[in-house]
Amino acid sequence: MTFFRSNRTLLITIAVAIIIVFLATRGMSAPTAVSILLSGLTLGSLFFLVASGLSLIFGLMDVLNFAHGSLFMLGAYAGWTIYTNPRLILNTAPLGFALIAGVMLMPIVARKISLPRVARYVAALLAAALVLLSVRDFPLQKLVAFGTTVSGQVVATVDAQESLNAMLTRFALMLVAGIVLSFAWARREKANEETEGTKGTWSRIGAMTGLLVAALVMLFGRDAMEQVVLGTDSNLRFVIALLVGAGTGAGLGALMEFGLIRPLYARPIYQVLLTLGLVFIFDQVVRLVWGPAGAFMQMPGWFANTGKECPAPNLIDWFGLHCDAILVLGRPFPSYRLFIILVGVVMLIGIGALLRGSRLGMIIRAGVQDSAMVEALGINVRRVFTIVFALGAGLAGLGGVVATPFLGVYPGMALEFLLQAFIVVVIGGLGSVPGAALGALVVGLARAYGDQVVLTGIQLPFMTEPFTGSPAIARASTVLIMVIVLLLKPTGLLGKKEG
Repeated sequence: MTFFRSNRTLLITIAVAIIIVFLATRGMSAPTAVSILLSGLTLGSLFFLVASGLSLIFGLMDVLNFAHGSLFMLGAYAGWTIYTNPRLILNTAPLGFALIAGVMLMPIVARKISLPRVARYVAALLAAALVLLSVRDFPLQKLVAFGTTVSGQVVATVDAQESLNAMLTRFALMLVAGIVLSFAWARREKANEETEGTKGTWSRIGAMTGLLVAALVMLFGRDAMEQVVLGTDSNLRFVIALLVGAGTGAGLGALMEFGLIRPLYARPIYQVLLTLGLVFIFDQVVRLVWGPAGAFMQMPGWFANTGKECPAPNLIDWFGLHCDAILVLGRPFPSYRLFIILVGVVMLIGIGALLRGSRLGMIIRAGVQDSAMVEALGINVRRVFTIVFALGAGLAGLGGVVATPFLGVYPGMALEFLLQAFIVVVIGGLGSVPGAALGALVVGLARAYGDQVVLTGIQLPFMTEPFTGSPAIARASTVLIMVIVLLLKPTGLLGKKEG
């Protein structure tokens, strides 16, 4: 009885959901009902890939990141770009690596030099000037004008790329800009990095060296690497795109936490305003680089076969046929959507295993509960928090690439998925990853059944004709569910009261 009393709201919600699903599927054939269910699970998995990182960051760090949807979008664009136009990344990533490598000197500089405030402002302005000089007249539009990524005039790689000497000059300017910027930020981090020690210093130098070597390899081998990537099987390219998308999200997330969020932990409203501003900045960056039009990613070969033997009669046969669809109760269902569902399940299990069954998860949870005690044990809690932020952002970037063959890429996807992610975490409970999974399931099924109601209507017991509505009903259904959940349980289905 104690279980039922403590989970009364959740059990009532599940019962209501079952009744609604029963009414929504009343009169449907079994194949149609299962197809709608799988469509809902597909959308739920996509929403979870965004909401899980958002919930993870808020639950462990109390940071409400409004730019999380933008990280989803940028991860999608990065994965799509490496899949279709690798020369853009091969000519831009080295400059970013050089800047980051220079900034990584900051803790080392902080123990040796402490500039006065005016000098730090001058150093920051000088770094900004060097960055602008480094990217001056950069042939961005030519690099974007690749065969599969532009509808207008195509520019060949040999004409789009600058000479190696010109790129090395830009690389050197960006590296110097990063070093100068490390002097501008050094004082702020001095107190927090004094205990890093020799081991931490050498680790940082090793990471800097690795970034610089990777950047130089990309610059010197950009032509060969482009041909290798474009000549690679679509399946391997898709795997590379997943890694690049997740890495882009994680890298941007780490930079956001390190350079922008970290000084504002005691000012939550400033965090909200800052991350909300980043939404509009990232949106304009995407429009500047890739343009306002959307694009689609070619389906990987694993999910693209349309031969005579397709659709695959079952999942086992699909592993040999790689059909674009699998028969589910006699009705074809896209195999890539099943892959999206699988990714969502794997991510849920992986996050749980990381937080509950690993040393890093133990450190993260301990650092959240008592950061001073963890610091006394010689663990850099701030670095751990950066890892958490990068992990959550990496999940968003990965989700963006997973969504790309299904939905494509377009500038408005950041706000669209951010809104759905917030609805998901509010329904499930802010800070609860299992709650995010449950909320994503509810929202995904609501959208799928809402779309079905719009298309064919729903047969209610007290009506002779099916009830139909406008497409707005499907979108409004998720908001309505959120309102009902908040009225019944303001903390969300699996949320816990503070204090």
